[in-house]
Amino acid sequence: MSRLFNYLKFIAIFLIVELMITFITSLLNLIGLNSGITTIIMFILNIILFFILSYFNAYQKQKKGLIEGLIIGFIFLLFMYLIKLILFENTINLSTIIYYVILLLTSILGGMFGVNKKKN
Repeated sequence: MSRLFNYLKFIAIFLIVELMITFITSLLNLIGLNSGITTIIMFILNIILFFILSYFNAYQKQKKGLIEGLIIGFIFLLFMYLIKLILFENTINLSTIIYYVILLLTSILGGMFGVNKKKN
């Protein structure tokens, strides 16, 4: 039960921060910033978000950073894909797959760094 609660905590943090990222990039788009630039900003912020949340998840568990990063990254990607599917009814293409693979690899990397950080 504790493991499930831990994942739910990270999912809640992910959804809240993802909503804030979307809001900020929407505001930037609204004030006239090029949509290509806002897409890049959103991509970079998502990479940072995936890395940090996977890092802290693996840091708390202190075991199997690769697996923990893979699990939490997959859960986040599943939420992202379901939201995209529900709201935009968009099909998957090569650029979307590359985007998701980069985010998943970032999550795995964050998990590996988090598990190797020693607790004091």
